Amino acid sequence: KTILHEHPVYVFFPYTVPSGKRNSTMTISSTALAAITLLCFATLTSSLQAPLVPGNKVLLIGPGFLQLNIAKHCLQAGLEPIVVAPQKRLDTAASYINDPSGSILKKASIGIPDEKNTIHGVVFCSEEGVLGPELVSTVLEWKDAYVNDSVTRCIACAPISKRINKDKKMGWVPIFNNDAKEEATWIAFVDSFQKNKIGGGDAGTLVRYGGLYGGSVDGPDELQTLGLDESIYKMSYENYRDLKERAFDRFRLGAQVMKGDMVNPIPAKQKTIEERAINKESEREAFRVLNGYPEQDRTNRHTLAAAVVQSLMRDPSEALGKEFTVLSKARQQLPVTEDWDSMFASPGAAEWPDPYDFVMPEGGEDQMADLKEGEKK
Repeated sequence: KTILHEHPVYVFFPYTVPSGKRNSTMTISSTALAAITLLCFATLTSSLQAPLVPGNKVLLIGPGFLQLNIAKHCLQAGLEPIVVAPQKRLDTAASYINDPSGSILKKASIGIPDEKNTIHGVVFCSEEGVLGPELVSTVLEWKDAYVNDSVTRCIACAPISKRINKDKKMGWVPIFNNDAKEEATWIAFVDSFQKNKIGGGDAGTLVRYGGLYGGSVDGPDELQTLGLDESIYKMSYENYRDLKERAFDRFRLGAQVMKGDMVNPIPAKQKTIEERAINKESEREAFRVLNGYPEQDRTNRHTLAAAVVQSLMRDPSEALGKEFTVLSKARQQLPVTEDWDSMFASPGAAEWPDPYDFVMPEGGEDQMADLKEGEKK
């Protein structure tokens, strides 16, 4: 007896199956039996490895701002996020999560919930290199946690392996330098995920990202419900970090989706050509925040969160398979579903725009001047 989509299917030996008539069976050949067995296996397998749908519960293994951004994007898509983090981090998150209803932290947990067989998906989404390799199997193979006793869809978020800009992380502290230890932890975690029978199987995807910025509300109206409190912009010891964070939420919400572990290096003569083609500094600054100007190795948290949710809700074969990278580009709104359809169907780095084609938009100089004045304040 095999349960397929809650309907029992019986295979009787020797080689008989229900004929459709009450209390009656019919004899079939061994070839037909083999075909039935393969069909049963294929149907069962496909039901275990499928896109998530609204109402499905997703474990988000953190901690970090990204985890909370993903939780908010999950809610918008109709999924039910369960944030998992140490209690101390959950208590701190209450001050900046910007969730008036309190629905996210009400369901948060310091471990896998006790309710049995209710979870469909898992996302490992810590911003810090703190997830040990042993955690992968502990979470993905937890007994009685998942619907059908197996994870339907799982994603691991991890930084790209090679960076161009040596940006400091949000949690950087001047007197400590744990970069080498964190890098080793990330390498071990990614290796464990890719070798795990679930993470490395058809249900799993590794999503790479660059240096993380943004994730709050200082941008288009759509960020008001998706963003964390503006106080996160200043949660760093790095000078002027808050200006970079705000700039990503205002101007860099677009996405580049690339297959594998990738960056998008700036062409050797790009900056020289820009200086020749555009005389005014204010116009060059405008050029770099408009018309899809790409990031080499940086990612907006909102953009990454949206990409993760899109991947969760697509068949793994339609979400670039085992590994892809999300970087930002200059757009003042998040991609819509049709944009993601196009990027997943035809992944690739964004092209670097030709500055000789640039025309300063009407009112652009005033906007850049206002932005500069706001930065000074």
